[in-house]
This record gives sequence, structure tokens and C-alpha cells, in this order.
Amino acid sequence: MRLLTIPFILLALFIRTDYNLSNEEMLDLTTVETVRVSLFNATPPSVIRINAVDHEIQFSVNGESFDLKPGDGFVYMRPESSKITLNYGQKSIRAEHITITNGSGGLTQFFTPQLGNRVYHGNFEFEINRAQNSMLIVNSVALEHYIASVVGSEMNFNNMEALKSQAVVARTYALWNIHHTPYRQYHLKDNEQNQVYLGALRSRPDYEEAAQATSGEILTWSDKLVLTAFSSTCGGVTSSNETVWSGEALPYLRSTSDGDMCSMSPHFEWEFSITEQELTNLISGRYGFHYQSYSTKKDPAGRVKSITFANRENRELTFNGNEFRLLVNRTFGALGLRSTKFDTHTQNGSITFTGKGLGHGVGLCQWGARGFAEAGWGYHEILSFYFSGTNIVDFHTIDNQKIALSK
Repeated sequence: MRLLTIPFILLALFIRTDYNLSNEEMLDLTTVETVRVSLFNATPPSVIRINAVDHEIQFSVNGESFDLKPGDGFVYMRPESSKITLNYGQKSIRAEHITITNGSGGLTQFFTPQLGNRVYHGNFEFEINRAQNSMLIVNSVALEHYIASVVGSEMNFNNMEALKSQAVVARTYALWNIHHTPYRQYHLKDNEQNQVYLGALRSRPDYEEAAQATSGEILTWSDKLVLTAFSSTCGGVTSSNETVWSGEALPYLRSTSDGDMCSMSPHFEWEFSITEQELTNLISGRYGFHYQSYSTKKDPAGRVKSITFANRENRELTFNGNEFRLLVNRTFGALGLRSTKFDTHTQNGSITFTGKGLGHGVGLCQWGARGFAEAGWGYHEILSFYFSGTNIVDFHTIDNQKIALSK
């Protein structure tokens, strides 16, 4: 299942928690029906192959345009120096900016050597990312098509109430980022730095069903849009946001025990071992710090808030739990420290981390949502449990089509 892979491990490392919002900051809800997503951001393609799936698409290059119909063959694009080279049949064009318009509402297929085939709704813009000598590809896609994809890309369960829970969380997060994106040319990246978005997942119409069944629904607290968080497996208890990340305590992200509803997850319990020498080499090689001992501090949910290494001179090197998890996983693999909810045990020169859960553990627990759904809970109940004090609101019904963002 897709939930067994790494996006949930990394989400906590990239979610922004330093927003400094005033009560006057408002999201104009008339601007949110289209989402701009940066594609292949983590793996920029050296070449991309494009074809029309079910309707013709139109390319605009250097002030001219041409149509590509299903069965017409492929268009190839690659970054070369300061421009993009486009090849189609006998055509070879170099341009700084290329657009694809899908006016018929059909699908466009992209193939990259790294990721294979993906199919997308919407329109596209291509330009050179000069900093990386790669292509910046931005997909402008209808909000509900985007949400349907995120549901399946992030939670490929079969239970509809769990999928609906993910749809509302994903839509709320998308709207927050449309207003407060740190990126100039797009709202969101298509990977775990924001939400995983793999394009149209045509083999699973239930993802689209979950999006449509909750169309427009978002989570609010005190009539304000909330910043939603989710991870794969909480290990039996979620954490309050301020104990995992820096920032103000948010009233709707409080620690709560879910009664081990995520115990069916393959990541509910885990072990990971490295040698003492490997950890010594990691810390000394990266920071030039030769430690003699280490100690941890935990939050009430049992997650490691910080780990402190001390040397012979009683000098200290301290990491927060997520920093340490990232450091270890970059060296030993993404499924090493699956969460910060762990204990350590040292014996015969080996350090064993015994832990629970996958991901940061704040907000929605996806496997917990599945457990509650299979126990008969609806998505309203699931979201009320994981986001205390929130309400589900259809943003289309909000007066003046403006909403404040919660702190």
C-alpha cells in the first residue's frame, strides 16, 4: 500500500509552523477553485514525454501554437542551458516559456525516466529553473480534481469514511497554502513537503467520490480556517503541535489517545538498530562533536522532544526529535526512525530504537481514521476527534466569500 512509503515520515520536517498571522489576514474564497502545483519538484526530469490522452491539447511556444491529438505521437521537452528544447516530429523549438492548454477538460500524460507515466487534469506552464538548470512545471488544476488525487496519493484505503476524512483535511490544507504559500509561482509542491499529488488516479474512482461527497468542505475553529496536519500512524496517541514543532499551541491540535485504533498499521510497533560506532561516526563526522553520553526528553505522548549529546568537557549538542530523526534517516534509510516515539536500549555495542508509529503524530492519524471508520464512525466524528473543537463548513456558503486564518 502507498501508505507504507516515506511521505509521512518527512511531512513533519517540512510543514510550516512559523506563520505570524493577524486577525485581519483573510482568504478570498473566490480565488481557490484552481490550485497551482509544482510537478516533479523533488525529481526534476532531464527529459519529459507528453501525449494527449482523450482530447486534443494545445501547445503555445514563442507566440505560435499547435495542437496535439490523441494518437498523434509524442512531444519531448528537455532543459538545455537557459531554454527548453521542444521536439515534435520534425519540429525542434527552443523557448523560455511553453504552455499546454487543455480546454476540453481531458487528460495529459507525462512520462519521465525517474517516475514513469502520470496523467493530469488541467493546464501546464513550463520554464527554466535557472538555479537548478531544470524545468519548472506548474499544473493549474481544479481544486476538486486536486483533492481527489491527494486522497489517493496520501491514503489508498478502501473505506469511504476514512477517504472523506482525508479529503476534508487535504482541502483545508490546500486553501491555507493558497493564501499563505511561500512560493512565488505556485501554491504547493507535489511531494511530501506539502501534500503528495500523483495526478489523476483513474483506476480508483472512489477517490473522486470522496472528493465530490465532501466538495467544498473545510475545517474551521471559531469560524477561522485551521492549519491541518496528518501523518500515517500515531502509535496510539497523538501529540500537541507545540511539543513537536516550535510555535504557539493550537487549540485544535491537542494530544489525544485514540485507543490504539491505528494498531492494524504495519508501523504501529517497530525496531531499528545501529552500532554505537555508527552513531559516533555520524555525530562526529557531521558536527565534529565526540560525545560520551546522550539523554532524551519526551513530550506527554512519549515522543522524543529533544536528544542531547554530551562530551567529556560537559559540552552539549542538542537536536529536537525531528532533527535527529532526519539526521539518522538520511544516513541509514527513510524507514529507520519511523517516528520520534521511541525508547533506546544499548547492549553489546548496538543501539536499538524500539518505537511506535510513522510520522509526526500531530492531527489526523490516517490508520486511526481507518480504524474508526471500520468501527462505524463517520468522517464528521473522525475529524472532530482528531481536531478538537473544529467544525466542518462548506466554504461556498461562507458570507462575503472571505475567511480568516486561525493562528
